Amino acid sequence: MLFVLLVQAGLWMGLTRACDLIIDSAPILTWRRADPDAALGHAPAHPPHPLLLGYRLHTLLCCGTGLPLLFRLSRANAHDAPFARPLLELAVQRFALRASPTSGAFGCGYWGLKLIAWIHTTLGAQAVIPWNPGRQKRRDGLPPTWTAEELGKRTSIERFFGRVFSLFGLFRLQRPPLAGWSAITARVMLTYAATLVAGLAAQQAGRPDLIRSPKRVLAHTWEGLLK
Repeated sequence: MLFVLLVQAGLWMGLTRACDLIIDSAPILTWRRADPDAALGHAPAHPPHPLLLGYRLHTLLCCGTGLPLLFRLSRANAHDAPFARPLLELAVQRFALRASPTSGAFGCGYWGLKLIAWIHTTLGAQAVIPWNPGRQKRRDGLPPTWTAEELGKRTSIERFFGRVFSLFGLFRLQRPPLAGWSAITARVMLTYAATLVAGLAAQQAGRPDLIRSPKRVLAHTWEGLLK
């Protein structure tokens, strides 16, 4: 509820409009091999090992602010595809989101004709999903390349994952010293809530340029208190 209320506060206060969205996932490695809820799954594109033991964190992100709106945790062996529509449906129901006609970028694991049709007909938005011609035999209906704008959306969530996995050392989101589904989910929630608190602090300080810079906005706020 803390995370949901912070997202709602961001919408009420104009921090985010949440009309241009992106969904992607990132791995969370286990701290202990004996984690009862973790699983062995395929790693992302450039890791040192092809398999990883842990979880996958599916995140719905606002492209405009680079802040999270919702997330779902899965075992590392789960496919990405089933998580896109539930995240979007929950966001629409809980936050009354209305996607813009040009919104909706997804990682390639979320590809599916039914999903794209649902996004176009129900949300009235455009789904932008990358494709690898070397892996996909059926190419009809797929965009041939990324545009510069679409590439920017893709990199925005990669930068977000980079921030939450490296900057929030207090919460230690990558390979956290925890085990079990509930403990990992709570750690993700606290980390994501911290990004929203930093964004709200930047907005209240009149520094929208610091919304994506949690360390800088906290230093700026502390400096103001000292003065």
